[in-house]
Amino acid sequence: MKPILRVLNPFYWLPRQVGLWLYIAFWLLVYVATQYRAEIKVRQLYQLRRQLSEKRAQYLQLNASVSQRRSYSSLKPALDSLGLELPKEAPIIVPIYE
Repeated sequence: MKPILRVLNPFYWLPRQVGLWLYIAFWLLVYVATQYRAEIKVRQLYQLRRQLSEKRAQYLQLNASVSQRRSYSSLKPALDSLGLELPKEAPIIVPIYE
């Protein structure tokens, strides 16, 4: 009987293997979903790195600007126009006793 089935239907064994095929399909689906999530995470990581790099450049630019504004050569004209002068000595801490 089996040889006749093989001649009539070469896939006669397929119904017996449906469980195995479903099992393989399930794990293939899990693998693809995992790879997809990993790809999304990597893209987010690259995007965050790029944003961090931009923020760092902006920080350095602002820091340089503030440092330039605090320099003596930048403060001197503003103080002269107000009639003030920079102190020549360091500030002294005055202790207060109660």
